[in-house]
Amino acid sequence: MLLSTPYYAYNPSQSIINRRNIIKNCIAASASPTLLLPSASLALPSTGVPKCEIGKCQVSKTIQGYWQLAGGHGVYSIPTVLKTMETHYRSGLTSLDTADIYGPSESIVGKFAKDVGCGVNTKLCVFDAKKVTRASIRERVKESREKLGKIDLMQFFWADVGDKKFVDVALWLAELREEGMFGEVGVTNFNLPSLKLMQDAGVGIKSNQVQNSCLDRRVVQSGQADYCAAEGIKLVSFGTVGSGILSDAYLGRGKPTASEVDTYSMRMYAGTANRFGGGSWELVQELLGAMDAVRASVEKSGRGREVTIGNIAQRFVLDTDPTDGCLLVGVRNDRHVADNVRTHSFKLEEGEVKVIQEIVDKRKGPKGDVWDAERGFV
Repeated sequence: MLLSTPYYAYNPSQSIINRRNIIKNCIAASASPTLLLPSASLALPSTGVPKCEIGKCQVSKTIQGYWQLAGGHGVYSIPTVLKTMETHYRSGLTSLDTADIYGPSESIVGKFAKDVGCGVNTKLCVFDAKKVTRASIRERVKESREKLGKIDLMQFFWADVGDKKFVDVALWLAELREEGMFGEVGVTNFNLPSLKLMQDAGVGIKSNQVQNSCLDRRVVQSGQADYCAAEGIKLVSFGTVGSGILSDAYLGRGKPTASEVDTYSMRMYAGTANRFGGGSWELVQELLGAMDAVRASVEKSGRGREVTIGNIAQRFVLDTDPTDGCLLVGVRNDRHVADNVRTHSFKLEEGEVKVIQEIVDKRKGPKGDVWDAERGFV
């Protein structure tokens, strides 16, 4: 079965490309019929990727992300996707991430997860507060559970943080957690004041999924990372390599060409890189040069072999995360499995972190708190 339908359409008039603008338009696709899929093979995972404790749940330190199954990332076949999931799982990336509005993603991820017996992290995303009731939230969680089987993290997103009803919804989710419908309550893309409102109300949030990379330090500059560390909330950081912008492929060359900005992910992260440099590509190149120097330092010391700039980018996030959280990587194929495992084979030394931090501190943006720009606040 081939899925090539763009469940949502890219609007070139949008000034910011982000998950909110994209997934708003694919909600209808989540009602797709049940998929009859081939069984994935059972496989014992490698121990090369450590675990991250999120409340009472254990997830892999790097998580497989399947936003890409919603569309906008090219054609894929279900058997190939399932094989890719198995390859990552066998390599130690034993946790998978999806959302109830990512088109057929929950159904496909659930097929693999049920066969293997692993837990899944999913999301409950709200764009229209007027339609939300306690009963509707329960029903949506129930539907996700039927598709996925065991749910480790139920991660909550709320578009309009000006409407404080999100606190009530978070408390309803906490009630469902206590009923055993999923492991822990997480959130994604809230600013710090909103996060505090929910935590102070007694929700007991255990994870916070945010864009967090050398190019986007909003979770740090807002004080949100330190708050999470104090509250026992783990960061789940996505965008750590910026859809490949923070990789060897872009060292010593120009910014992504129009033909390279061919997926929704690349459009989003190209925008992040542009804001990082204040419209200039020079600072991104300076950052890549610093990472390349750190990569050489790691290899010269004997701490790593075949280390890439992408590994350095991911290690910087892990080694500067005060919550000792984990990474979320978008998966389209199995070409980067070894790279994602290698990230956990070494750590950066203090001086190496400083080399990168000195460039990161020159950034022109993104400004504000987590997802402020995407919500039009800055």
